[in-house]
Amino acid sequence: MKPNIGLLSATDQACKVAFIAALAFAGLLAGCQSTGTKSDGVNMPMPAAYRNAAAPAPGEPEPAVRAIHADWWTQFGSEELNRLVDRALAHNADLRVATLQVAQAKIRADQVRAGRLPSITAPVRAVAQGQGTTNDSQQNSQATLAGTFRLDVWGEQRALVESAEMQLARAVHERENVQRTTIGNLVTSYIAYLSVSDSILIARENEAVAAAMLLSVERRMVLGDATSNDLEQQQAMLFNQQVVLPGLENQQEDLRSAISRLVAGLPGNLVLSERGLDALQVPVLNTGLPSALLLDRPDIRMMEARMRAANANIDVARARLLPPIDLSAQMGYSGATLASLLQPQNFLANTAAVLALTIFDGGVKKGEQIYAQSYYEEMVETYGKTVLQAIREVESALANLNATSRRLDAQRNVTRSALNIYKIGNDAFAAGAIDQTALLESRKNYQRSADETQRVKAELLRGYASLSYALGLGSVLVDMTEQMGTSSARRDTMQGDLWIGLVGFKLQLAPFSSKPIDVESEWEVELAGVYHRSSLLPLSRDLRERTSVDLERGGIRAVHLAHIDSIDEAWYRVVIMGFSSMKSSEHYCDGLKVIGLNCKVVSNSMGGQGPSKH
Repeated sequence: MKPNIGLLSATDQACKVAFIAALAFAGLLAGCQSTGTKSDGVNMPMPAAYRNAAAPAPGEPEPAVRAIHADWWTQFGSEELNRLVDRALAHNADLRVATLQVAQAKIRADQVRAGRLPSITAPVRAVAQGQGTTNDSQQNSQATLAGTFRLDVWGEQRALVESAEMQLARAVHERENVQRTTIGNLVTSYIAYLSVSDSILIARENEAVAAAMLLSVERRMVLGDATSNDLEQQQAMLFNQQVVLPGLENQQEDLRSAISRLVAGLPGNLVLSERGLDALQVPVLNTGLPSALLLDRPDIRMMEARMRAANANIDVARARLLPPIDLSAQMGYSGATLASLLQPQNFLANTAAVLALTIFDGGVKKGEQIYAQSYYEEMVETYGKTVLQAIREVESALANLNATSRRLDAQRNVTRSALNIYKIGNDAFAAGAIDQTALLESRKNYQRSADETQRVKAELLRGYASLSYALGLGSVLVDMTEQMGTSSARRDTMQGDLWIGLVGFKLQLAPFSSKPIDVESEWEVELAGVYHRSSLLPLSRDLRERTSVDLERGGIRAVHLAHIDSIDEAWYRVVIMGFSSMKSSEHYCDGLKVIGLNCKVVSNSMGGQGPSKH
């Protein structure tokens, strides 16, 4: 009896299907295993108010959120400081690099989003194949259109997009943190510079007083009213003052160098006043705001984005434990010769669906899932640590500010008393009531008190800077597009060019690649680098302050490069308009290079995108 071949074949096929189904089910079970408990790191316990915040006076309303000043450095009332911050916002190298990193993160995020779309290619092949020692060969030519698409059944692509978007948000908040740090360091360095300037003024005053007293002692020695010991004491006092000055001047130069680095300039080109701390007024900051607002600090938002990205990566690792399902389709022509390739009988079309089940990989994919879970837990802990550190920084800044304020009041009283004692002693010395040693001691006491007062005042001003930094102020600034009023207007602005008049900061909006009506010039100067939208107004103020070319009919053209709708970000290339000749534009560009700004001259005949002429 012959065996039933058809029955065996059907049974064999059923066994194969059952085996594959069992393997797929095992893969599903492996992929659907619990990823562990995901902590909600955002729900951090926050105190209702800062412990060291000053309580409102009786009858005074509670502080409002609108009382926060993002441009907190303007509270010091120094135009010079405001100009320095403008320069830093426009030209600081760290800020420019951070802006480029945001642009790079957006490119990566766009690439990941594109991974959810089908991939279409057009392969063309011509093959000639020979076999053995004969001269016969087989030829085949193909021209096809092929498409591939991976079904996102397990959510891998969705999780990858979420992770990439969180990485983009992290880059944005990192740029904000760089901006906050840059402004904080600049203000602190500027206060220190003014403090050292005060110390230099005091030291020079003390030197002049010591020199005058030395002349007085020399005259008294001629009259026989002073001894050589009095002369040596006075000379020693003068020499001590002369020793102090070089060290202070060296500190001042170091601070000038630090400030020039922050504003992207050269120390030799940086002109700073030496008016001292009296050039600054003590700001009034709202310190009674709810501590929950601290969660908007950029370093906290950055850690939150990293935590959410790690959370999404867990889903990516879990999805990769499951078998991917790929669909492909191909259509075109295949023939023995190119001449017969497009004949109807050579048309081909095929479709395929592939499910690739991993049988054994040594635990690599499972290890990736465990690693992703562990990394997420690390980010949760790091996020919590960052929040608590931020609270401690604010509390420490508040405590230091309160103590320093009381200390300054007391120290001013001490200095006032020491000055009165010295004046009384000076009169008594002139009348011969006290000796020179007593007068010198009273003078030293006054000098020490004056120096200490100056140092405490500098510490108080730095305390306000430290508090503003700890609160996260300065990380997000109100830029020109916020003046448009509505969110839709801001979105439209981000998607087009911006025009800023250098005189009066006139703002004009125009569609991308169009020209403003009131500006006609053949030549433009293009600045090097990419500018964040919040740096455009600081840039215009800085250019108006440091350049002397009359551009009343010109201005800044900010050429839109890219934007992020979800988090209101945009960046631009910048060109300066208003030049009627190539020579004038070259002269302006040369002036920019002198102050440290790279630029090139371009022709406006191609919409500002002409070849470099300089």
